[in-house]
This record gives sequence, C-alpha cells and structure tokens, in this order.
Amino acid sequence: MILETRHVGINVANMDESVHFWRDVMGLQVVVDMWEEGDYIDTLQNLPDVRVHIIKLRAPDGSVIELLEDVAHPTPPPDPQHNRLCDRGIRHIAFTVADVEESYQILRRHGCEVLSKPITSPDGYAKLFFARDPEGNLVEIVEVLRKKRG
Repeated sequence: MILETRHVGINVANMDESVHFWRDVMGLQVVVDMWEEGDYIDTLQNLPDVRVHIIKLRAPDGSVIELLEDVAHPTPPPDPQHNRLCDRGIRHIAFTVADVEESYQILRRHGCEVLSKPITSPDGYAKLFFARDPEGNLVEIVEVLRKKRG
C-alpha cells in the first residue's frame, strides 16, 4: 500500500522559533511557506474556521518536516516530561549526520535540551544522542560508524 514517506508533520505554537530550529540549527531548507484556510482544510481536519500556517523544510536526502501553526485552534503545549522514549505513540524523529559530536556541540550552543552526551551503541554500529525541538519533540541524532553485517 505505502509507496513512500511524504513528510512528518509537527504542530507548533511558535512558527518563528520552530523554523529557526529546523532551518538554522538543523540545516533543513524551506521549500514551502503558505497559509491554508477555507472549506477544503475545514473539511480535511473536521474543524470549523481552520487558519493554518504551513512551512515545509527538506533535508538533503529529500525527507521533509512540515511545521503547522493553526492560529484559529491553539492548544496548550504538551508537557515535555510526558514525552519520554518509553511512552506509547510516535516518540521521535531520527536523522543521520556526518559528525555526531559536532551536531551535539551545535545543539548545545543553540541552547537545545539534550538528553545525554553522544554514546556508541553496544554493537559499535552507531554513535547517537537525543535532543528536544522547541515543542519538546524528541529528535535522535545518529552517526553511522560502520556498515551492518547481513
């Protein structure tokens, strides 16, 4: 049934802060910046009077993050302490980087919350760490150290 992954959508409270993180800190490129409102989006979301700002950002491999700020239906922010890796549901987005230590330092310089220092997996395949985006979503940063066997 599935042919490809189109994007990952993230609802945000502050578009400027989220764009700064995903574009300026993480290095994605803005490819769409638009507003959606009217019957189409109201029907699609099954909500009245939707007015949503949408910004799509693309990684070098073509994967896309879609940021959505619905100014007509603001919701309270989630509690980051209740978004743990062990909780049910979609928990994180993972990205491969060339240098995990450099990525760690960049995120720290920008004041991003990181859960740990980079650590090498027991099989020696990857070195990784987790951080949070401005909305408290978990982001996994991975450097592949060697090819997997088999």
